[in-house]
Amino acid sequence: MKRVSIVLFVFIILGSTNLYSQFGEPEVRKKEASRNLYNEGYRSGFGFTFSANDFGFGVGTEYRRVINTGTEFTASLLVAGIKDPKEQTYIDYFFGFRTVPDKYRRVISIPLKAGLKKRLFAEQVSDNFRIFGSSSFGPVLAFSFPYFEDDNNNGFRENSPVYGNIEPNFDAFTGWKNGESHFGWTGDIGLGIDFGENFGSLQSMKFNYNFFYFEEGIQIMQPRRPDLDANGNLQFDSNNNLVLEDHYDPRKFLGSAQISFTFGWMWK
Repeated sequence: MKRVSIVLFVFIILGSTNLYSQFGEPEVRKKEASRNLYNEGYRSGFGFTFSANDFGFGVGTEYRRVINTGTEFTASLLVAGIKDPKEQTYIDYFFGFRTVPDKYRRVISIPLKAGLKKRLFAEQVSDNFRIFGSSSFGPVLAFSFPYFEDDNNNGFRENSPVYGNIEPNFDAFTGWKNGESHFGWTGDIGLGIDFGENFGSLQSMKFNYNFFYFEEGIQIMQPRRPDLDANGNLQFDSNNNLVLEDHYDPRKFLGSAQISFTFGWMWK
C-alpha cells in the first residue's frame, strides 16, 4: 500500500509539471530593427554598370546619394547600342560573315539619367537582400553612322549584280565620318536588389524597362526598297537606275526590357 501511494504521488507531480508546461508561453523575442545606409552613416556611392537588353550590351557608371533611411538619388551615364526591333542577324556559317537585311545605320547612345530608388519591404526581407524600386529620366545623345557603303545615296543596299551594283557592308569601325548626331530623351522604371551585409560594398542587380524618344526619329532601317512590277520583276528608269519606293520610316520611340549589374563601393 505504501508503494502504491508513492507511485501515485510521483504521477501527480509529473502530471502537474506537464500541465504547467502546456499552458506556459515562451518569451516573445523582440524583432531587431532593419539596418539601412542612412543610419549606418553612408552617404554616397559610386559603381560601374554593365547592362544587356534587346539592343545589345552597354557599359557605364552610376552615382548614388543617400537621402534618408529608404531613399537614394541616382545619376548614371551609359554607352550602349540601339537597334530596331525588326532587325534579324544572319550568319554565313561557311565564311563567318554576319549581316542584317534591310539595316541602314548603326546607332550608339549615351544616355545621362537622374532618378530615385526606394527600398521596399525593409522590415520583411533580410538586410543582405535589399529590394528596391527605381525610376530615372534624362537626355540622350545618339550617334548614327552607315551600315553599308551607299554609293549612289539612294537609301537601298544593292548587294547583287542583278541591281547593276554591289555595295559592301561596313564593319563597326568604318563609316564614322558620315555619322550624324541625334538628341532625345530616355528613361526607365524597374525593380532591383542590393546584395550583401557589408553596406560599404555596392553590389546591385536591376530589371527594368528602358526607352528612348527622338522627336525627329532615326533612320535605322533602309528607307527605300525596289518597286516591283506586276510580275515581281525589278524596274529600271530610262537612265538604267533602279526604281525604288518608300520602305521603313525613321524610328522615334524605342523600348526594351533590360538587366543591369552594378559593382562599386559606398562611403561615409
